[in-house]
Amino acid sequence: MSGDSKKGRGAAISVEGFDRLFDEGEVDILQYCDVENARVVGPETRTVAVDLPVKVFDALEQESGQTGTSVQDLIETWIEERVAAAR
Repeated sequence: MSGDSKKGRGAAISVEGFDRLFDEGEVDILQYCDVENARVVGPETRTVAVDLPVKVFDALEQESGQTGTSVQDLIETWIEERVAAAR
């Protein structure tokens, strides 16, 4: 969270100071962030290829259109629910 004076960023700030400024919400905290090197941290994923009967895929696409959810998100959610129920 330290600033980079070469890029016009603010001075370094402690974690506690950053948290306080964030919580108060009155100061633009982006001046203390290295946004050029920011990344989203989330769960690791693996890609899996699955062959589905055309009728099943067509039904998934229909559900996707009705719910506004991508086919991939539907499959992921349904598998997560099934795995959770099996535990």
